[in-house]
Amino acid sequence: MSRRGREGSAEAEHGRRRRQLRQELLARAAVALIIFAFNEIWPAPSAEGVRWLVRLLTLVVFAVNAPYYLAARTRVRLREQTYARMFGDVMFVTLGLYAVGGLAAAPYIGVYTIVPVYAAIVFSARACVLATSTATAAFGGMAVAQHLGWLPMSRAPIEGAGTIAAFNLLIVNVVGVLAAFLAEAYRESRRRLAALNRELEQAHDESLRLTAELTRSGRLVALGEVVAGVVHEIRNVLQSALGHVWIMRRQGEWPASLTRHADQIEWSCNSALRIVQNALETARHTTRQPVPVSITEIARRIVDLKAYDARRAGIQLALDFAPDFPEVTGVALDVQQLLLNLVANAQDAVASAAGPRAITIAGFRDGDRAIVEVRDTGPGIPAAQLERIFEPFFTTKRDGTGLGLAISAGIARDLGGELTAANGAAGGAIFRVSLPVRPDGDGVTADLSLTS
Repeated sequence: MSRRGREGSAEAEHGRRRRQLRQELLARAAVALIIFAFNEIWPAPSAEGVRWLVRLLTLVVFAVNAPYYLAARTRVRLREQTYARMFGDVMFVTLGLYAVGGLAAAPYIGVYTIVPVYAAIVFSARACVLATSTATAAFGGMAVAQHLGWLPMSRAPIEGAGTIAAFNLLIVNVVGVLAAFLAEAYRESRRRLAALNRELEQAHDESLRLTAELTRSGRLVALGEVVAGVVHEIRNVLQSALGHVWIMRRQGEWPASLTRHADQIEWSCNSALRIVQNALETARHTTRQPVPVSITEIARRIVDLKAYDARRAGIQLALDFAPDFPEVTGVALDVQQLLLNLVANAQDAVASAAGPRAITIAGFRDGDRAIVEVRDTGPGIPAAQLERIFEPFFTTKRDGTGLGLAISAGIARDLGGELTAANGAAGGAIFRVSLPVRPDGDGVTADLSLTS
């Protein structure tokens, strides 16, 4: 359970205990007031001389709620406080019965049932049994002490008082046992209801997740249909550009600087053709054979490719890969497209930054995962957009398509990994790609062959 979940459970338990305490205090006060009123209006014949004592006991029972409440608010040894209050109530009832005659008050023993019943409802079945047993022992002990002359009798018991007392104590015990069983059944039903409610909440969360997944899948299907219709035309344009470069090369010798630019154009067109072909294969669900991939080499090639644009925009591009950064298993072109999208997104983010403009591609190993982070010094990501940033067609750019990050997240999933986004502690955004390490890929040794 998460920390927030534990705090929520603790707060719920504290709230339940507060409600139980209020119920107990109200029950005690109500019973004290009822007995006080009954003693004033219809006093027991055996209590004529001790009505003042009954008044005193009921007022004490009513007033004792205040220290009970203050003690409970300390949250110290709450269970012990609960049992102390319960035994105190049994003692007050016993003193009241003794005040009106002890054994002579056998007809009023039923007042004991109040304590086990509220103990069962508010506390537990165990508390109910303890209250019942304590009440039986308290009155029985008082009756025996009076019979043996250890305690004085304010009034001689009526004929058959022992039988009446035994019968009423039996009723008290029967009521206590029934209350304990009913209380336990009630609590068990509450536990089952709580468990069913948790299962329902989990099912609801799962339903929301599946609905979101279906929505995302539907958008990706639509995206695939769009891609399948567009990439063919893009491929024709790129092949035409490569054809013109080939014709230009046949016109004669070029200066070295132009040759380098032509090589870069040819490499870029070939890479774009591969990306287009990859998109077409993805849209057609073509299976491609995964191979060992060196992310370090891909990142280095991307930095070389983006160096000119970065210098023009005043952006500092940097690599920060651990020496032992491992290989992963996948399709090299997929990894290249993933990182290219993230770097392009970072370029857009830092373009309007007032301070230093920097993009860092960092890589390190975390257990059996290869972690690649693209960090920028841009304005960061608004909190309200973090949950939607990888949704297809969601964009905050006026001329954006909302596809780059969605495609990147899909590539990461296809590689068995995950793409996440967060804001850096010092500002800017951090896009993290977590991919499984190739089982025997402990070093950077694979040749990507990204150019034709």
